[in-house]
Amino acid sequence: MLKRRNKGVVSIEFAMGFMMFWWLCMALVEVSYMSYVSAVTDLAVSEASRASRLEDQVSKDCVGSQCFNSYSARFKQALYDNQSLWAKLIDHDKFEFSVQYLKSQTELENLKDDYCPLGAGEKESECGKYTDSAIAVYRVNYAYQPMFNYFINSSQLFTREAIVVQEYERDQFNF
Repeated sequence: MLKRRNKGVVSIEFAMGFMMFWWLCMALVEVSYMSYVSAVTDLAVSEASRASRLEDQVSKDCVGSQCFNSYSARFKQALYDNQSLWAKLIDHDKFEFSVQYLKSQTELENLKDDYCPLGAGEKESECGKYTDSAIAVYRVNYAYQPMFNYFINSSQLFTREAIVVQEYERDQFNF
């Protein structure tokens, strides 16, 4: 008699448990993808800043129809390089970047948090003069749109910065 009243309880418990397990798995996928995007943004800013500060301006000044006349242009080209491994999984249109050129360590110490702002609708911004600037601060923003809006209800902005010494032509800077 007791067995008869409990009929179907296992099915209900399985359905509820499976739903919770499914949500947990989807949350894990979302967090894993966010971690991946964060790591790729770190890699993108470090590789693009490395490429822009080390390339020989004279020999790389014009490649095909593209001419680079500043570190910012080389940074942009390296950031949007489609040959990289991560380029197929990240949307290039969600990248925004700014480059702030500084002449001395004192200028770096006095740099405000809202340096070189991007205007409405702008994807890139360059502040200061790249000639005779020993330091550059590269900032990359990536607008992350969650796959499942159940866990994160709005888009997130990943921001990464790299403060680098402009190594190429460093001996030619006028201080």
